[in-house]
Amino acid sequence: MDRIVYWIWLSLSCSPSGSTFGKLIKEFDDAKDIYLAEGKKISSIIGYRNSDRSSLENKSLDRAEEIYGFCKKMGVGLLPYYDEKYPQLLREIDNPPVLLYYRGRLPDFDKCFTVATVGTRKLSDYGRKNAFRIAYDLASAGATVVSGMAMGIDGVATAGALAAGGATVAVIGSGIDICYPEQHLRLAREIVKLGCVITEFAPGTPPSKLNFPKRNRIISGLSRATLVIEGPERSGALITARCAKEQGRAVYALPGNVGSTNSQLSNLLLKNGARMCTSAEDILKDYSDAFPTVINQFKLKDGIRVDMMATLTEYGVVAVCPGDDIFVAPRTRKTTVREPRFTEDRLTESIVEPVTPPQNFDKGALAVYRKIPTTGSCPLESLVDENMNLRQVMKYLLMLEVGGFVVMLPGETVSRKFK
Repeated sequence: MDRIVYWIWLSLSCSPSGSTFGKLIKEFDDAKDIYLAEGKKISSIIGYRNSDRSSLENKSLDRAEEIYGFCKKMGVGLLPYYDEKYPQLLREIDNPPVLLYYRGRLPDFDKCFTVATVGTRKLSDYGRKNAFRIAYDLASAGATVVSGMAMGIDGVATAGALAAGGATVAVIGSGIDICYPEQHLRLAREIVKLGCVITEFAPGTPPSKLNFPKRNRIISGLSRATLVIEGPERSGALITARCAKEQGRAVYALPGNVGSTNSQLSNLLLKNGARMCTSAEDILKDYSDAFPTVINQFKLKDGIRVDMMATLTEYGVVAVCPGDDIFVAPRTRKTTVREPRFTEDRLTESIVEPVTPPQNFDKGALAVYRKIPTTGSCPLESLVDENMNLRQVMKYLLMLEVGGFVVMLPGETVSRKFK
């Protein structure tokens, strides 16, 4: 039996982030020794009330062999605790993972300078810009950015590092064969070109809200420093920051506006001793002496040489802020068209004619104008079709309004303008 199969069995038998494996590895040299040990000895080490006891007493290797075959077939890397490539950074934490599954290029964690960049999924434009900029600069200087590949700050930081040509590591809370969030499939494929996607959960494990707090200890455990960009006070990034502090790693925080919900966590961490970070240099200068051949501040570029929004779109990163795609032109008073009325047996009509754009006007704007009904108003969404998205519609409507041809109305509706 291949040695790795016993380690897969052990990883299936020990609860992630639990204390079971830490206790066992102090008494046994190898997973096979644990597998062959009597139940009484195992119980005496981990405790008779330990929830993992029944799993460790189950000696079936069928599931472990199945996973091993899957990994060989699909090119999934296996990194057990005994492997010399297993990061010493993870060995130092109280509850190291038994085994890690990965796709991509595994960095030499013991030699590279790793920085975890984390924050809320519901990010602000302030957080988005700074996460991208700092991660971009960190990667430019030679650092490896670690994240959870989640929506929001995680994805933005990863994209920033990739845009700079740097390696990134994404620690996920599901099996290596399940991309979560599914919207970040393209991002995951980009990550494995220079870095890796990594997890302690067996293939086939679905994402669960219980998994993410457990994986956070690995994000901080693989990192020499953790940077919190932004988030509410009870954000999941707080768990990562706590893990980093417990693991003896440095915690940095980006200061935010007082009173802003998304700045609560960062400002709280700063009040409680976290180091302030307003740029990548604040982190790099603290580690330049320890990693003189890895990080180089002189490689920092004068400003970001890529367009952030274009990069996020290219990598399929979900990082929508409250201010995105809601801009509308200033609203004016609704034009009231008088209905025909009778006067002394004569029908007199209020002659009302629309202000029509000339034929040499922008073709796209003309196409939008023709869709607007000649009487009454219509919602903006009704102007969207397979050839024109909402952003383009808004651009053309702005041109039409500036030209005096349409009127933007309350409730995100529009009508033609009349003389």
